[in-house]
Amino acid sequence: MTKRNDFIWKAIQTVCWFIFAGFCVQTGALLFNYIYSLFRPIATENLHLGLNLSELYKKSISIYTLLFTIIIGLSVMKALVFYTVIRIFKKLNLVKPFSNDVHQFILKITYYAFSIGVISLISQKIAEKLIDQGYEIGIIERYWNDYLAYLMMAAILFVIALIFKKGIELQSENELTV
Repeated sequence: MTKRNDFIWKAIQTVCWFIFAGFCVQTGALLFNYIYSLFRPIATENLHLGLNLSELYKKSISIYTLLFTIIIGLSVMKALVFYTVIRIFKKLNLVKPFSNDVHQFILKITYYAFSIGVISLISQKIAEKLIDQGYEIGIIERYWNDYLAYLMMAAILFVIALIFKKGIELQSENELTV
């Protein structure tokens, strides 16, 4: 690998680590804020990055818990996507790039991305219904408004996984690096 490519490779790895760390911090902050708000309801006025769910908390703790569970779950899955990308970097052999491990990691990211997209879409519809019923949910939709990007990413990664599977077959048949 050339120096330039090696630099880009390491830069992408570093960016993935930062994104993973960011999602881990976000998940931890959301989890802490949720638990803290159960004991101190006044905390619902300024949860995470200005999120105010105090009216929702007053009207229905169960819906408040549902939405927070969805937000925390999505944050965990987004962190898992980048953790899996980091694992791909560790397993990827550029001499023989097509391996079952990398193929499985790509499939795992595909499933995570698809799940994030579907859960985000369902969450968007739940939020719309809650707004129609008069619930005040603030700016909560920013946690799942990227569902189309994740669905598109899942579709693209699925195609890449199929190509990888074919590459594994060709590499094992011919003992060549494709």
